[in-house]
Amino acid sequence: MGQSAASRADVARLFGRAAFGATAAQLDQWQGKPYAAVVDHLLNVPDPATRGVALDDVSRVVAEVGHNLPLAQSWWLRRMQTTPWPLEERLVLFWHDHFATSFTPDGPSVMLLMKQNQTLRQHALGSFRAMCEAITIDPAMLIWLNGSVNTVERPNENYARELFELFTLGTAPQVYSETDIRESARALTGWNADALGLVRFNPANHDTGTKSVLGTTIEDAGELEYKAIVDVALRQPVAPLFVASKLVQSFAYRPTTRDVLTERDPLVDEVAAAFTASDWSIRAAVRALLLSDHFRYADPAAGRQVVRQPAELAVHGAKVAGVAADDPALPQVVADAGQSLLQPPNVGGWPVGREWLSTTTAIARYALPVALAKIRNQSLELLRPPLPPSRDVTTGAAAWTKHLGLASLHPTTLAALRTYVTSRTGAPEVELQNGILALLMSSPDWEVM
Repeated sequence: MGQSAASRADVARLFGRAAFGATAAQLDQWQGKPYAAVVDHLLNVPDPATRGVALDDVSRVVAEVGHNLPLAQSWWLRRMQTTPWPLEERLVLFWHDHFATSFTPDGPSVMLLMKQNQTLRQHALGSFRAMCEAITIDPAMLIWLNGSVNTVERPNENYARELFELFTLGTAPQVYSETDIRESARALTGWNADALGLVRFNPANHDTGTKSVLGTTIEDAGELEYKAIVDVALRQPVAPLFVASKLVQSFAYRPTTRDVLTERDPLVDEVAAAFTASDWSIRAAVRALLLSDHFRYADPAAGRQVVRQPAELAVHGAKVAGVAADDPALPQVVADAGQSLLQPPNVGGWPVGREWLSTTTAIARYALPVALAKIRNQSLELLRPPLPPSRDVTTGAAAWTKHLGLASLHPTTLAALRTYVTSRTGAPEVELQNGILALLMSSPDWEVM
């Protein structure tokens, strides 16, 4: 599996789904190499604990962004664009959506969201078990889902419910009961986080009684009891299938199965098997996903494609336009398209797949390439890479296709480009190039991988 040579379409699709898009240089670099080698290149991410602080000093980043949400969003967009490990950052975006935690005036601060962002990065390709444990007592999450007010006198079930429903087990099928949620909430009592992110366990607020969760008896273990709840959840047969289905949905296609236990999807099964065989290694699961023929050769006619998120489009667009993704204008444009980073709309996260495509967001998604062209025009000419000439559109558009990190363009897209160029005879070259850029970045070839 994966030993055959990667085609240009393979590289464009793989980078488009898992690495914020390919550049022309990356298409040339990886076309013809073994497909598995391309996947392993993306997976070759050093352990965050062993690499230098230049990219990973949370205190420095938090100090830089303070409580400024647009500044934090700009920082993250720029990191997505410039990181040497784009798959890691694409996974941070995925996990941010999976464990959706949002900045609100009376909820977790921007500072705490940035700390959580780094926690997700530290675990992005590590152990899903360790990530769940870390998120359970993460200060932003404790505030967001009321863990800080979950006490023996007044149990709060919010986090326990979402841990099962959204983070580990799902609802198709639902294998847990309201009693399981209540018992889990009891086990999670006693944790508290303040506005500065200091997390403490207060034994006086912890329920020391015996709990029964999903058929497992949990004796009092004090501050370690939250790990028992995570373990019980992850031992359920549905857990690897549910998490695998979320990965498949984000990186490959939206499975049509209504019950992950009885209506099986082959790619979900492969990813879940990798989780099970590796004791919840995310790296192993993602490798199985990206190497699978069900990912590589998915049938577009059967809807086996991914509609890219606004943040992905913005970052890839910044790459090919030759502009910095931390331009102050971009966070709002991305937010207008439906994805305000560090501020998902609710605990369920952002839309999925075709839900991104609507009459409400269509104009906003078109505004994104227009904004990128405007930023490009305002930057220093010597610092921006040249765009292909407009005349290339009438001779096959090969240079434009490659410049955007795509393998090919649909005949309908080519026809629209040629109509645009011929209708603008005599227009300045920079205007034509910006128009072509905007049209291509609004096309299905660009938005759907």
